[in-house]
Formats: sequence, C-alpha cells, structure tokens
Amino acid sequence: MDVLLAGFDQVANVTALAMIVVGLTIGIVIGAIPGLNVPLAVAIALPITFNLNPIAGLGMLVGIYKGGTYGGSLSAILINVPGTPAAAATALDGAELTRQGKSGKALKMSLYASIIGEFISDLALIAFAIPMALFALRIGPPEIFSLGIFALTLVGVLSQGNMIKGLIAGAMGLFLSTFGVDPLTGDFRLTFGVRKMAGGWAFIALVIGVFAVAEVLSVLERRLGQRPLAGTVRLSDPDHSLTRNDWRRCLPVIARSSLIGVFIGAVPGLGAAVSAYLNYGITRNLSREPERFGKGALEGVAAAESGNNAVTGATFVPLLTLGIPGDVITAIMLGAFIVHGLIPGPVLFEQQGDFIAAFFIMMVLATFLHLVIARAGMAAFIQTTRVPNSVLFPIVITLSVTGVFVSTNSFFDIYVMLGFGVLGYLMKKFGFPVAPLLIGFILGPLVEVGLRQSMIMSRGGLDIFVTRPISAVFLFLAVATIAVVAWREFRSKKTGP
Repeated sequence: MDVLLAGFDQVANVTALAMIVVGLTIGIVIGAIPGLNVPLAVAIALPITFNLNPIAGLGMLVGIYKGGTYGGSLSAILINVPGTPAAAATALDGAELTRQGKSGKALKMSLYASIIGEFISDLALIAFAIPMALFALRIGPPEIFSLGIFALTLVGVLSQGNMIKGLIAGAMGLFLSTFGVDPLTGDFRLTFGVRKMAGGWAFIALVIGVFAVAEVLSVLERRLGQRPLAGTVRLSDPDHSLTRNDWRRCLPVIARSSLIGVFIGAVPGLGAAVSAYLNYGITRNLSREPERFGKGALEGVAAAESGNNAVTGATFVPLLTLGIPGDVITAIMLGAFIVHGLIPGPVLFEQQGDFIAAFFIMMVLATFLHLVIARAGMAAFIQTTRVPNSVLFPIVITLSVTGVFVSTNSFFDIYVMLGFGVLGYLMKKFGFPVAPLLIGFILGPLVEVGLRQSMIMSRGGLDIFVTRPISAVFLFLAVATIAVVAWREFRSKKTGP
C-alpha cells in the first residue's frame, strides 16, 4: 500500500499531468499527418524529457505513443490517407463509411475501440507483466515463421470473391519486401547498383503512395468537383451516432482484437501494423457477412483500431521485465529510462517499486486523458469532410511529400511514393485489392528471417515447426483458415449465378 501511495504521489502533480496532455496532443496531430511517424516524434521529444522527473518525462513520451497510434486513423477515415502504417487497415472500411456520410460513426468507433484496447493492454501490463514476459521468451524464429504464415493466410480472407487478383497482390508484396540488404548475410540483392535501394522500399512511401497518391489520381480521373457534404457536420446527427446494435456487433470484436493485440505487443519485433491487419483479417473470417468488409463494415474499424492500440501497453512488458524493447518506439524510450538511472529488468521491480507503481498509474491515466482530448477534438477534425477535393488534395499531396521527406530524409523516396501511387491507382482501376499487397510487404521479412533462422537452429530439419507447441498451434490455425476460405470460395461458386 505504501508503494501504491508513493506512486500516486509521483503522478498527481501538475508537471506530470501537463506533460501527458502535451504528449497526447502532439501524438494525435503527428499521427494524423501522413508521413510524420510516431518514432520520429518520440525521438525528437526524447531530449526534452531529460530535464524532467522520470514520470513526467516518460508520461510525455507515452502520450505521444498512445496519441500517435490512434491519430493515424483520423486521416485514414476522413481522407483515405493513413497517417501511420497501422492505420492502413482502418482505412479499408473507415474511408468507405466517410463516403457514405457516416464519418462521425467511424471516428467514434475508432476512438472508443482504441481506448478500450489501450485500457485492456494497460491492465495486462499491470497484472501479467512477468508471466507474459516469460511466455514471450518462448517465441523464437520457428514461432515467428509460423505466426507469419498464419497471418499470410489472411491474404486469402481479404481476397474472397477475387481470389486470383488478391493472391497476385499478396505475392507482389512479398516480392517487394525482398529488395535491399539481406537481413542475415548483409549482401545486396535486387538493388540494381542503386545505393539508395540498400534499405529496400521505404514502407511509409509505399503506404502513402498506394493510398494518398492513388486516391488523388482516381479523383482526378473522375474530376474534382464531387465533395463536400453541405452544411456543418454535427456529431450528434443520426448518421454519425453509434447505435445499440453497433455496440452489440462491435464489442465482442473489440474484446477479441484487444487480447490478440496484447499478445502481439508482448512479442518483440511484431508491432501495431501486424496486429491491425491480423485482427482485421480474423474478424472478417469469423463474420457471418464477410462480404460487408471493405464496404463500410464498422466491425472492421473496431478490429483494426482496438488491435493496434492494444499493442501500446504490452510493448512495455519485455522492456520493463527483461530490458528488451518491444518495438522501435520503446527502444527509443529505453534512453529515457537509462538517463534517469532506471535500468529495466527484474531488479527494477525489486528496487524501484514506487516508480513501477507510478508508471502503471501513469499508463492508465494517459488512457483516460486520451479519451477526453481526442473526443474534444473530434468535432473539429470531422469538418474536413466539408473541404472540396480541389482544395483538399493539393494539401494532401503537399503533406505527403513533406512527410515522406521528413521521415526518410531522401528525395529518392518521394519518387518511390509517386511510383507506388501509380501502382495503387492501376490496382484500384483493374480491381486488385491493396490490402494483400501491404500484408505481404509487412510479413515478408518476418517469414523470411524466421524460416532461415529456424533452418540454422534445426540444421535443415523442418520438424522444428511442428515439434514446438506454439509454432504447431499457429500452423494449425493457418491450415484451418485456408480450409475455411476454400470452403467459402467453393460454396460461393456453387450458389453463384
């Protein structure tokens, strides 16, 4: 009890509260601007925290992390341009809801699903940090490979009704992920003598290209005049309000996606984008009406947002308990811990109990402040639906170009963004789904490295994937998913015209 009271005392001061609020505000704004990613914002803010007390400094960084992870959904829903890579899954249904005049409904579900996901993740961190860390240690290359294979089966789920084109798009994503330096040997591959290709295709350039630039090209083809909604958009309007039926359909999705997101976050190296797409695909696969997804299904928004925000608390599990960062952002934040003389690991729990209590309280408080700040700003954000395309899209392109350059510091990646924009436009024009392309690109390195490291561990034996229980479970789920997809395709062709 004394430790808990000491923790409350560290959090309950004006400086700590102000830094959390500032961090959340910065995070939401940065997340909503295409190309300005959360790791960049955390890295820039890191030196500011050195002169603050540990909880105030970390509170600011946690605020940026939580706010930025959610903020990407704002632009994804309102203008079909994901502010963060993880928000690309949200755009699949969120942008469609905006086209149907239901942007407020999508924004509200995005926020509430994000908050619930964050809260569940915070509770998991508090209650199960050490057991989750010990479990995460059992996740090695074979498990990563099998999880990647399971996630890749979602390409089939997201391609139902257009399987051939979906598989082609997924294969294209896998191929694009192989460009650059070999992750194990360091050899250059598919760089064609271009040194700027050594790092492969910049993911942020790919995402902004296939969404933002492709959307602009599509609108230009249809001509610019077709937007805006007349009059001021009010969140209280029926089309923008969540009904009891909406909650009935989405709450189970949020609960399941949050738990999966917690697991993904606790495993170092996976991240929010993997969680968002994995949960989106699982939700579509389990739905009785999978054909609604991609056409404005609110459950799609709920799955993606609760899944990617549930990562934010769980990524601290390996960091606090083992000293292993769960993702790029917590790797940067590790610097703040060290500067303040806090060395993550088991000793931190033994010797700094009051700090751990304060950190846990700060995580939960940041989640509730996130709800207040984001809900207050929603009425302003939704007014972007009234901006004519002739005004909106030049701003989008300017922000996209600026964001890519700031993120990568390379003019080459601006050309890459434009090239992927043309690719995204052609894919949309000829009916190729974009989601499988992104899934293949995200999961390609995980599957490749997991497979090759597993082969080294087993000296070429494939039995390592089925003799390790967690790996075997993921492979079983992959086979089950393929069977379900195949059955649905067969049934749809049999009952079709």
